[in-house]
Formats: sequence, structure tokens, C-alpha cells
Amino acid sequence: MRGAMLGRRTIRQHALARPAELRTGGRCVIFLSGLGLAALRRCPHHMTTRGTHRIMGARRPLVADHQFILATRDTGYRGVANAVAELIDNSIQAGASDVRVFVREGPGKNARVAAESDVAIAVLDNGEGMNRDTLWTALQFGGTERFGNRQGLGRFGMGLPNSSVSQSRRVELYTWRNRGSVLFTYLDVDEVARRELRHVPRPVHRRLPAWADSLASETGTLVLWSRCDRLAFRRTTTVAQRMRRPLGRMYRHLIWRGVRISVNDEAVAPVDPLFCRPDTGEGGAVSFGSVLAYEVASPAGRGTAKISVRFTELPVALWQDLSVEEKRDRGIVGGAGASFVRAGREVDYGWQLMGSKRKENYDDWWRCEVCFDPELDEFFGVTHSKQGVAPTPQLQAMLSPDLESAARTLNSRVRAAFESLKRSAPSRATQVATRQDVLLPPARPQECWPRSLPRRSYVILTAKLRGRAFFDVAEVDGKLSVTINMNHPFFERIYSPALEGHNEQVRYALECLILAAARAELGAERPAEQACLERHRSNWGDSLAAFLERKM
Repeated sequence: MRGAMLGRRTIRQHALARPAELRTGGRCVIFLSGLGLAALRRCPHHMTTRGTHRIMGARRPLVADHQFILATRDTGYRGVANAVAELIDNSIQAGASDVRVFVREGPGKNARVAAESDVAIAVLDNGEGMNRDTLWTALQFGGTERFGNRQGLGRFGMGLPNSSVSQSRRVELYTWRNRGSVLFTYLDVDEVARRELRHVPRPVHRRLPAWADSLASETGTLVLWSRCDRLAFRRTTTVAQRMRRPLGRMYRHLIWRGVRISVNDEAVAPVDPLFCRPDTGEGGAVSFGSVLAYEVASPAGRGTAKISVRFTELPVALWQDLSVEEKRDRGIVGGAGASFVRAGREVDYGWQLMGSKRKENYDDWWRCEVCFDPELDEFFGVTHSKQGVAPTPQLQAMLSPDLESAARTLNSRVRAAFESLKRSAPSRATQVATRQDVLLPPARPQECWPRSLPRRSYVILTAKLRGRAFFDVAEVDGKLSVTINMNHPFFERIYSPALEGHNEQVRYALECLILAAARAELGAERPAEQACLERHRSNWGDSLAAFLERKM
């Protein structure tokens, strides 16, 4: 990290080049035939105001409804949680404070052909609800009154219909601004494919499903996927269980701010990939440096927008002894990378913006979070499904040097922490010596044999000692400590390479030799004998230092 980049709060202002399509100005909305599909693009010179091509005297719709609806089902949501998140985004943008996801048995559960309708998914909220025109527009692809709005989670008007048909062959939409007047419309993939449905049906009044009627608030919206045929699992309990953790991670910031999200009436707990929130049960990490803050000129020319980047270090000493399974369950193993958070909602997690730094196992032990405003969607490459980021070269040039520098520093710190633990952790030699000590005759004359005293334990430490000896010996309360002198050439030339090398047998044999010599010294109890041993150890150290020829 350049200079004291991480030692203080840094604010930078950047004016990145605007994408070409924004520089030319003038965006238009073209409403297509059929379902009222809305394409947002510039009007080519060969396009009529009605949005059709004139080809050899005939008119052709830009979209073939019955084929488009089948093709768009393959948008490619990473999982059902990502698709449901589109509905939750809409709920939160409508002011909902309570979003309830239900995974239920579908209407075809007891039917002969139940493969596509065993599971139904619904999202019920207490938002402000929609009026008739807004509801009618909501199931259009690209139909939204908030198109281009950078103040919330949505922007394109694609989330509701796109995510719905990606998971279910039928989506039903209920909304109300008072319980006595519930409006309803729907979209059915099969009816569109058979060309029976060419437009979004006109909203009509209809009662809520019986199961939802008692749960509904005074205002709100219910989205029901009644014929789910794209789910990876068929059991409702499995689908619900697989959904909670991803949603807890995506919406952790919003949950901390007070939004309640539940799946089958079980609250979704926030999941913190940075491991720095004790209230999540996954705390323990500490912040590394200060938050990096950047101010960037908006690509749309509307002032500036903010980016903030922070880092955390996981507690290597506390968690390195966890089993691989527990590390994997907690999200430690394989968790290296940065969380990209847009408007309080995680849209991606990956290794972007780390420059030329390659991902290593040591990188599992630190975390990064990049938060940005929706004003910067073009620079982060956020698409309508909000499932990833693809930073532009301009953004990489601005952020990557800082993030790469921090990544390399954190990697080095983690590596050093593991090396320190490796030196201080009980070695194979100390464990074997502790176990085998009871088989040896007493080290001191007053000790009984067979042994009745508590078992003697062994430990090897390293420290910078005064004197010429290359190790020191002390026994307190049955623990025999051997301290290797880091100031002696023995440590640099022999012991340290044995610790860092991959030949564990060399370290084991070396430590066994030193531990045996240390135990043999315990028999010297009288002052004269102890003084003699100290002289012996010093002379041994002098001779060893002389024989360990200095590196050329």
C-alpha cells in the first residue's frame, strides 16, 4: 500500500472517462409489440417510431414473443437465492421492512404429473403496494417507472419477470394498498409459447390465496411462483435451507439496518464474510488499516459517487486448529477475495481488482469489502441481473494498485503468523518425548521409579538469549523447556532451515537430540554440578559456532 495508505483515511477524487454510449447522449425507450417488452437503446436510422424493421416492404417485430419468453428463461441465475433476491430487491425498494419468503408444496404435489409443480415459492412483503398501472407494467420486460433510477436496488425493470420465468413456468402477482382491494395479474410461459397470451393481462380484483390472507399486512405485494421447474432440489425443506445463508450474506447490511427477511418463518441471519461482527456469531477478525475512500465523477455527469474499501484479518492463532470441515462450514476455506456491495446489497464475491496478485491458500485468512453507489454501475460492469461485476480498465487502473498492495501485505502477514505458530506449536519430537518419558529411569536421584510423579512434558521455544550457549534448559512444575538461542549461528544455519523445510524427519531427529541432552542435564542438582554444565554448554556453543563456517 503506497505510503501510509492504510494508516489513515484516504479520499481521492477521480474523473473517469465516460463510456461512449453515455457521451453521445440521448437514450430512448422502445416499447415492443406482444408482451410490451421494452428495449432501452439508441434508435438506429433504419428503425421506425413503432419499433419495427422495414424489411422488403414487410414489418417484423423486434421480438418474437413466444420464442423470447423461452430463451429468456436461460438468463443464468447462479441459484434460486439469486433469483429470489430480485424479488426482495423490489420489496425493499417499495419500502418493505418485513420480507417473508415461503417455500411451499406446489399445487401438483398430489397430481400424477407433479415434476414441475412439487415446489412453489412466494415472496410476501409489507411494502407500499402498487396501483393498477404500476402493476400492469411490473411484468413487462424492462417495464418500470424507475428506469435509470440510481437511488435504490433496482434500475432496469427486468428483475421481476426475468427472475420469475427463470425458475417457474407461471408467476402470479398480487398487490394492494388496502386489504379490501387486492389487484392481480400473471404471466404464464406456456400460454405465451402457445401464442395464447400476447400481452400482460389487465389487472383484476382477486382475493389473496387462503394461506397468505391471514399473513398479509395492510399494504403489500405477493409474488407467487406456482410452477417451479428449474430448481436443483425438490424437497421444500432443502430448497429453504439452501436459500438462507446466501440471502443472509447478500442482505447483511440491510438486515443490520433493520430489514427483516425470513424463509418459512425462520429469520435470515446476517452472514458476514469479513468475520468482524460478533453479533453474527462469526466475529473474531480485526480491521487492517483504515477505510480507503474514493470520490469518482459519475459517468452520467451527476456530480460524484463514492467507493469505500476495507480489509480485515482473520485470527490465525485462534482458528488454525479448526478441522477442515469446520473451516469450510464457516466460510474460511476457499473464502479468499473481495465482497462487492452495491447500495447495501452484495452483488458479487471474487478476486477482481487484485492486479497481478495470484490467489493462494494464505489469502483465505484475510478479507476485503468494496462498497459503491449505483451511480458507478457502468464502471463496475453491473448487469441487470446484479450477479457480478466486471470492472472497466479505468476502474482497475484506479483501484487495483491499492488493492494489490494491500493483498500482498496481508498475505505476508498471514504467512508470518503461520510460521510463528509452526515454531511455537508442539512438534512431533516434543509430543513423542512427553509420551515416552515415563519409560525412562528417573532423571533425578530423588525421583521414584517406577514413576509416581506427574508425567513430565516437553516444549521447545525460541528466543534471543545472552551468552554463548545455543540452547538453555529449565524445568518448572514438570514442564521441561528447551529454549533455542536465536542469536547463535545454530539457529540461522541449522534450526530455522529445519523448521521451514519440507523434510519433517530432519527437524524431528534434530529436536530429539536436543531434548535428550536437556533431559540428561536434570541430574545435576548441586551448584557445582550446575556451574559445570553451564561451562560445558558455553564451550559447546563456542565450538559449534566456530565449526558452522560462515556462508560465503
